Parts: sequence; structure tokens; C-alpha cells
Amino acid sequence: MWDRTVLKLNAKLALRGHYLTAYIVCLVSSLINSIFASLVSSGIDSAYLFSPFYSIKRSKAPLLAVVQILVTIFVILPLSVGVARFFVRNHFGTTDAKMVLSGFSMDYSGTLGNMAAVFFIVFLGTLLLVIPGIIMALKYCMVPYILSDNPSISGKRARQISNLMTYGEKESIFILYLSFFGWYLLAWAAAGVMSKIVHPLGWLFTALAYAAVAVYVDATVAELYIFMRDRAIRSGIVSPAELNLSPAEMQ
Repeated sequence: MWDRTVLKLNAKLALRGHYLTAYIVCLVSSLINSIFASLVSSGIDSAYLFSPFYSIKRSKAPLLAVVQILVTIFVILPLSVGVARFFVRNHFGTTDAKMVLSGFSMDYSGTLGNMAAVFFIVFLGTLLLVIPGIIMALKYCMVPYILSDNPSISGKRARQISNLMTYGEKESIFILYLSFFGWYLLAWAAAGVMSKIVHPLGWLFTALAYAAVAVYVDATVAELYIFMRDRAIRSGIVSPAELNLSPAEMQ
């Protein structure tokens, strides 16, 4: 079994000397999320950025919401695989900020299809009730990390491996994520205060604050994946070759 205190300690050790690079990696994703979330929340007032649609005032907010979903699917999801790859490789001493873009350069179509499938599975689960959506999200939370090891693996197999890795562990994983709630609350409060002071740049302060928390969260979840990956290999659930692992990454 794993212990979240140990995972967090290992994450801090992995980040030692590499925090700034890791922060930049998380900031890229955070900025994109914050910009489009800001556009959607501000609705009509921000729609002037999409001048061709300025005349259809009543449909601007829904239009921006659709744009945000498309950005999530085509940009954020592949980006999350790049972030996962960075933090897993960082554990083994390979620190390269450009790795955050690897989700676009390493089998983009496969990565996009697999991550989109998980996105819609979780989305449909959430439509039924919130709890089924959370369970689905926890069930497939290791898919980005599996794809970060092998972008060409089939989506069905990636989901199967993630399901087996997290079997009987969903409650513990949920508590692990929940343990970061205080940090997110602090980031939200700080971003809110700064947004009031410098209103037009609220989205920027939100991105800066949330990226600082994301570094710690992503590094910790990467440690969890490495532990679960090793356990899955030892139990025969998956082979090292199936995840494209080098000898150094199996130590």
C-alpha cells in the first residue's frame, strides 16, 4: 500500500532544484484554462474578442462555452498528457519544459482520441449524478500517465490498466486529491483579492495562483502513478514493454 504523506515527501524531493521549470509547465495549462474560463464567465462583455460574432449578442456566452469545450478537448487534454510525462520523467532526473508539448508531437490523434473518450465517459457519468462522475474520474485518473509512457497504446487498454491500477484504491485516491483542498482554497482567495485590486488581469492572477498548487498536486500524483505502475508490473497486469519503459524507469 501507499501512503499519501510519503508520496508528498517524494514529490517535494523530486521538485528540489526543478521547481521553477515545473511551475512553468503547470502555468502553461493554467493560463489557457484561466483565459477561456474568464471569457465564458464574463459572457457578452468579453465577446468583442470574437468580433465576427459580435452581432449575435444573445448567443455569445453559449458560443464561448462551446469554444471552451473544444479548447479543453483539443488542447487541454493532450496538454495534460504532456504535463504527466514531464512529472514522471522529472522523478527520474529528466527535466525538460518542452515535454509539456509532447502530447501534440507524439501521436496527437491517438492521445486526443483516448483522452476525449475518458472526458466524455466522465461527463456522461456526471450527467447521471455527481458521484458516478467522480468514480469514473478516479477510475481513469491514470490514463494520462499511461499515455505519457506509451502514446500509441489503445484507449481500451489504457482504460483497462488504469481501472486495474485503481481497483480498491478510489477512496484513498479521492482523499489524496481532497488533501490539497486547503491549498486550492488559499489560491482561490489570493487570486480573488488580486482580481479586485487589478480587475482586468484577474484571469492572470488566477492562473499564477493555481499553477503554484498544481505543481505540488501533479508531482504527487506522478509519484502515485510510479508506485502503481511498479506494482502493476510486478503483479503481471502490464509489462514494461507495453509501457515503453527503459531499465532506468523500472528502478
